Amino acid sequence: MSPPVPSPPASLAVVVPTRGDHLRLRATLACLAAQTDAPAHEVIVVDDNAPEDRTALAGILAEARDRLPLRSVPGPGRGRAAVRNAGAQEAEAAWVVFLDADVLVGPGFLRAYADAARPGVFLHGRMRELPTAERLLTSLEGADPAEIQRIAAELTTTADARGRDPLRRTMANALERAVEAMDAGTLPDVADWLGFVGANSAVEKQVWRSVGGFDEGFGRDWGCEDIEFGVRLRGAGLRRALVPEAYGIHLSHARPGRWHQHGRNMERFALLHPLPAVRALPALLGPDGTPDRYVAAVRAEATRARPTGTR
Repeated sequence: MSPPVPSPPASLAVVVPTRGDHLRLRATLACLAAQTDAPAHEVIVVDDNAPEDRTALAGILAEARDRLPLRSVPGPGRGRAAVRNAGAQEAEAAWVVFLDADVLVGPGFLRAYADAARPGVFLHGRMRELPTAERLLTSLEGADPAEIQRIAAELTTTADARGRDPLRRTMANALERAVEAMDAGTLPDVADWLGFVGANSAVEKQVWRSVGGFDEGFGRDWGCEDIEFGVRLRGAGLRRALVPEAYGIHLSHARPGRWHQHGRNMERFALLHPLPAVRALPALLGPDGTPDRYVAAVRAEATRARPTGTR
């Protein structure tokens, strides 16, 4: 009997929403142009900028088109959920990778996602924050794409180099620490839906469509529209699968009004899904959130929700 023929790697559509900082987008696109052993893929930039902000973007897209199978589509101007949906709707590939326009990735990023793609899961790549991103971007302004690619490869593959240079040190935020610990079994998995992070995650397009896409009711406020999508993916029977090799470095930046907006969206999230693990999210996603506080808060919420007299 002949050995089974391995399935070809999944085709990927990388959806990159953009609004505002074009220097970060240029760095992200440079990384995507440096992929090695990449599967069939397309890059869809969803331009959600105001008309007066599109002149600089045109030059960046023209530069990237010389190196990438790239096309741009207009954004709807209704917030992050709507922008991601607009990009996914345009995708022709079997799987959609959602990648924010301020994330550096290494040369094996797309291959890692293609190798991990299989029915019944949604995928999340490892994410780290780069607190010194503004200084890095200043040094890269006008740099050749090859220099951006070199630094991204170093950041995503050479931990000892990051340790030697304090300007290259990265950190995991509370959400990433919680998801990775739950997946590894070092923290109770109190939220098995947690893990779809819109900055660096992937799902089959037909699954995205079948669960209704991202909830555009979150509007233009920041936060929660991606992990709420994860609740519905888990409800549809999918399981979380981490892809550490699909490594993303978030070019951290200040976000005015972040916590106020996030608080409103967490309240809306809890109304949509009144689960203990959703109601407890401020203990993870708030300014002082930690994975341990989150687990304790989930357990407290579950106890409060338990009918009197039950164990």
